[in-house]
Amino acid sequence: MSDAAPIPDPESPLRDATDSTPLVGDASDLIIRGHKYDGIREYDNPMPGWWTMLFLACVAFAPLYVVGVHVFDWIDDYGEDLAEAQADLAQIREVYASTGPSFKTDPGALAEYAADAAFVEAGVEPYQAVCAACHGDAGQGLIGPNLTDDYWIHGATPTDVYRAINEGFPAQGMPAWGNQLTPEEQAQAMAFVLSLRGTDPPNQKEPQGERVTGS
Repeated sequence: MSDAAPIPDPESPLRDATDSTPLVGDASDLIIRGHKYDGIREYDNPMPGWWTMLFLACVAFAPLYVVGVHVFDWIDDYGEDLAEAQADLAQIREVYASTGPSFKTDPGALAEYAADAAFVEAGVEPYQAVCAACHGDAGQGLIGPNLTDDYWIHGATPTDVYRAINEGFPAQGMPAWGNQLTPEEQAQAMAFVLSLRGTDPPNQKEPQGERVTGS
């Protein structure tokens, strides 16, 4: 390894030809003349062009932003943006409340669903998904009781059946489906279950519970 000090690059526009400050590394590393602080020597490496352009764009934009916000009101400040967003949210809530009210599950509404043929038809899918495994695909009863006769353990009104689907009877092995089915899907399943009464499918399970009349 040579002990001779490297010769400064005479091509550097930032160096004096008479400067004898040594280079660091090979001849491509140019030290800016006079930039030495506490033994730290600075390299003659210019900033990347994209960074310089970005910096200049920020500098140019800053006064436009200040004038736009504080003088001509071209640009909304944070408070204005927040107020606008809150107004939009309030409008969305108002529209939703007027056009999409929450699904009703009071006794009167459940009685209407039970008599609605569209609800009965729509209830086939949730029934087959969560009820058929225990009550049979036709309601004839398997592990769970027969749903086609007039004998019911927990009541046969729309409210009774909806509550049974929603809350279940964990002590008797029936899970609650309220967390897995929407209120509308539960009402559809209820309507379908009540439509099974009197259908007389084959292989019915023996009656369980008390006999009820009407609905």
